[in-house]
Amino acid sequence: MGDTEEAKPETFDEDNEGPKETGGPSLLVYYNAISRLVMAGLLICAGAYTNPTLFSKTPPGDFTYCAVFFIAGTSIFVTVTSIDLMGTKGNGFIAAINSSLYVIAACSLLFGSIFFYPGVNTTAHPIGQYAYIVGTLVVCFAVLWDIARLLLAGNAVPLPFIVALFSALVGAMNFNYGANFLMPEYISNGALVDPVGKGANFFVTGGVCFAIHALAVIKAYLL
Repeated sequence: MGDTEEAKPETFDEDNEGPKETGGPSLLVYYNAISRLVMAGLLICAGAYTNPTLFSKTPPGDFTYCAVFFIAGTSIFVTVTSIDLMGTKGNGFIAAINSSLYVIAACSLLFGSIFFYPGVNTTAHPIGQYAYIVGTLVVCFAVLWDIARLLLAGNAVPLPFIVALFSALVGAMNFNYGANFLMPEYISNGALVDPVGKGANFFVTGGVCFAIHALAVIKAYLL
């Protein structure tokens, strides 16, 4: 999850069509890359605790642990996308706008995660689910824009960057499906069998995709 374009000045120069020689990754690059792996682990745990067969057996028997893991994971997402946005300095206005979409999406997901916590949403509307649907759609748009910009640049793109982008896209799509399955109309009318469990499966799958994204970023910048 997140843009790989912003940190590209550390290792890849689009204008010169190839890798840059650098003195090695900074501590911030290490933090940014490894934090994505931690984020993915937290989101996988969140997805697992979305499943009623698990959270019903864990006191207090509600979405508490699920929400805590989602809040922790999306908080890291806000952090890494903010670092990515700072990394676009000198890359032009379009790169900054593209990167800012990830920050907006991350904030939307964090907002939604807070509303997943039991007792926070006192309205009759599924605010958390709406925030997740909007946030994941923004991620998908930002990733597709990243891919389009790379294709239009006409430069050879290292495989880890390709894997990072497409795994983030698939992960966001799975999270979008997961949030949709948690909508009240699916849960209350019995039209689907175990919609929350199906949503949990999409969240776990999305978390695995984000783990692949994180490993690709680590490969690109640290190995």
